[in-house]
Amino acid sequence: MSEKSTQEELRPRPVVRGEGREEEGPLLAPLQAGWRTAGRELLVRLNEVGRNKSIVPDLVAGLTVAAVALPLNVALAVASGLPASAGLIAGAIGGGIAAIFGGQALQATGPAAALSVMVLAIASKYGATGVAAATVIIGITQLLLAALLAGRLARFVPEAVLAGFTTGVGLKILDQQIPELLGFQMLEKDYKFVDMAAMMHHPAWLHHVSWQSVVCGLFVAFLVTTTKQHKRFPAAIVGIAVVTFVSSYLSWDLERVGALPSSLPRPSLPLVPDEQWLDLLVVTVPLALLASIESLLSGRAVDRMTGTSRPFNPNLELFGQGLANIGVGVMSGLPVTGVIVRSGVNVQSGARTKLAALTHAVMLLVAVLFLSKTIAIVPEAALAGLLLVIGVRLIELSHFVHLVRMEKLEALAFAVTAAGTVSGHLISGLVLGFVVHALHHKLYGRSAADLEAREAEHASGLRAVVGRTAALARRPQHELIGPHGHAFIPNVRGETQMKSSAYVHPKSSVIGRVVLGDNVHIAATASVRADEGTPFFIGPSSNVQDGVVIHALQNRHVRVAGEDWAVYVGRNVSIAHDALVHGPCYIGDDTFIGFKAVVHDSVVGAGCFIGIGAVVVGVEVPDGRFVPHGAIVDSADAVDALGPTNETQQHFNEEVVEVNRGLAAAYHAVAAHRAPRTALGPVVPAPRSSWNEAWPRSVDKNRF
Repeated sequence: MSEKSTQEELRPRPVVRGEGREEEGPLLAPLQAGWRTAGRELLVRLNEVGRNKSIVPDLVAGLTVAAVALPLNVALAVASGLPASAGLIAGAIGGGIAAIFGGQALQATGPAAALSVMVLAIASKYGATGVAAATVIIGITQLLLAALLAGRLARFVPEAVLAGFTTGVGLKILDQQIPELLGFQMLEKDYKFVDMAAMMHHPAWLHHVSWQSVVCGLFVAFLVTTTKQHKRFPAAIVGIAVVTFVSSYLSWDLERVGALPSSLPRPSLPLVPDEQWLDLLVVTVPLALLASIESLLSGRAVDRMTGTSRPFNPNLELFGQGLANIGVGVMSGLPVTGVIVRSGVNVQSGARTKLAALTHAVMLLVAVLFLSKTIAIVPEAALAGLLLVIGVRLIELSHFVHLVRMEKLEALAFAVTAAGTVSGHLISGLVLGFVVHALHHKLYGRSAADLEAREAEHASGLRAVVGRTAALARRPQHELIGPHGHAFIPNVRGETQMKSSAYVHPKSSVIGRVVLGDNVHIAATASVRADEGTPFFIGPSSNVQDGVVIHALQNRHVRVAGEDWAVYVGRNVSIAHDALVHGPCYIGDDTFIGFKAVVHDSVVGAGCFIGIGAVVVGVEVPDGRFVPHGAIVDSADAVDALGPTNETQQHFNEEVVEVNRGLAAAYHAVAAHRAPRTALGPVVPAPRSSWNEAWPRSVDKNRF
C-alpha cells in the first residue's frame, strides 16, 4: 500500500448513514460513535465469560470477594443509619447489575465508605425512603453522564480536592465509630469523639466504657491489619464470626445488628413528599458525581493492577453503575459504586471475567435469604472495629504533608475540602476546594488534575511528559544541524535512522528503532539496544562513549513534544565510558553523565553534571544540578539537596562535545578514503528520502 493511500485512509471522513441522507452533525456523530463502541465492548466482555478455562478461577475469586464484602456492606449500612439488610441488598442487586452491564470486567460494586457520611446525612433528614429515592436519582444522573460520554472527564477532578474529601470521610468515620467501639452507643447521650476529647481530663469517663465492646472491636481491627499481606484470607468475616460466637456464648451485654428480613423487599418506586424533592435533588447530585468519580478511579486502578492492554470503557462503566443504582433504589438499598478494595481482592484472587463479580453478588443474595438470623446477632462494636481500619486507610496524611512542602495552595484546597466534609458542610468544602485549586492553577499554571493524570500515566508506563521547549533537538532548524544535512528528522516508525553526519563505530551495536541526529558519535563497544523498550532518540552533537549501555523497559516512555520515547537524549549530551542509561529516561540538553554512572527511570534536566559512579534512580532532576561523584539520588529529598553546576563543569561538557564532533568527522573521512563503497558495519544507512518525503505531509514540520 502506498504512502498516499495510507494517508487517505487515515484522513477523517464524515459518517454517512445512507445514500441521499445528510451527514451526522458535529455533536451527534461522536456521541453515536461512542455509544456503538460501548455496545461492542459490552458484547465482547460478556462473550469472555466461561472461555479459556476461566470458570473455576472466577468462582473462587467471587467467593473470596463476597467474604470480604459481606461484613463491610453490613457495617456501612449501619454506619449510614440504615438497616443492615440495606447494605446486603445493595451489594447483591447493585453488584449483580453492574457486573453484567459495567465497562470494567473485574470491578466489584457495592456500598462505599467514602459515601457513607453523605448517605447518613440524607438518612437523618429524609429517612430510608429518602435514601432509596436519592439512589434512584444517582442512577439517573449516571445514565445521563454515560449518554453524554462524560466518563473521560473524571481525570480532571483535582487530586487535592479528591484526597481531601476521602481524608474528611476517614476522619468522620473515626468520629462516628470510636464511641461505638467504646460502647458509648449504649448510653442515652449521642456521644461523638469531640465530646470524648472534652471530657478526657475527667477519669470518670472510663466508667462509661464497655470493655466487652472494646475487646470485640479491637480483635477485629487487629486481625484485619495483621493479615493484610494475605490477600485471599477473609480476615474481616473470620474476625466478626469469632467475636459473634464468643460474645453470644458468654452472653455479653452488647448492642447487636438486630432482626433482619430473610427475603427481598418488593420493588417499588420510592416516594418522598413533593416539597422535599428539590432539596433532595440538590443534596444528591454531588453524591452522584462523587459516586461516578470513585467508580471510574477504581476502574482505572484495576487496569493498572492487571496491566491490560485493553483499558476499560468509562462510559459503559457509568451506564452499568447507573442501572445498578436504579435497581438498588427500587429495592430500598443504599447507593453503590465500584470500590477499589473489593475490586483489588477480585483481581488478586485470580478473576478473569465478569463471572467473578457476578458470583460475589449471588453469594450476597444467598446471605440475605439464608443467613439473616446469624447476621442479626453480630455485635455493632465488631463492625466498628472494621470501620475504624477503613477510616484510617482513607486518611491521606502523607499526601497532605507532601502538598504542604511542595504546593501550599493545593494543600489549602485539601484542608478546606476535608474540613467541610468533617463538619457536615460538604458542598461548601468542595466548592472552596475547587476555588483554591483554580487559584493555584491561575497563579502557577500547574493543575492538580495534571498531577493526577501524570500519576496515571506513570502507572501505565509513561515516565514523564516533557514540553516542547525541552525538545530543541527535534526542531528542524538549520543552525542545529551539521554541514552534511538539511532540516531532516527521519520517521521514527522505520528501522534505525541516522543523519549522514552521524557516525556509528563498526564495533558498536545499534539495534532497533533508534534515531540519531547530526554529528552524533557512537563509540566502539557501545550498546544502544532498542530491542525491548523502544524507540530511542539521540540528539545532535551528542556522544555515547566506549562501553556505554543504553537500554529500556517494555512499554515505558517519556513524552517529549507529544511523542513517546523509551529513551530521549537531547543535544550536546556526553555519556562517558561504561555509563548505563536505562529507560524510561529523559536526558536534557548539554548534560554530562560521568564514567560508570547509572541513570534509570528518571528525568534529568538540561545542563546537569552527573559525577563518576553516581546513581540516579526514579527521580526528576531540575536543570543545572550537580550530582556528586558516587552519590545516590533516589528520592525527592536527595534531589532537593543537590547544588548547582559550576562554570568548570559546564565548560567540561562543551569540550567533550567538541572533541567527539571532531572524532565523528575524522572517522567519516578515514572510512570514505579507505572503503568508499563499503558499509560501516551493522548499521542501517541513512534514509535516502528528503524531509518532505519522510514525514507525512499532513503533519506540520514546524510543530516541535
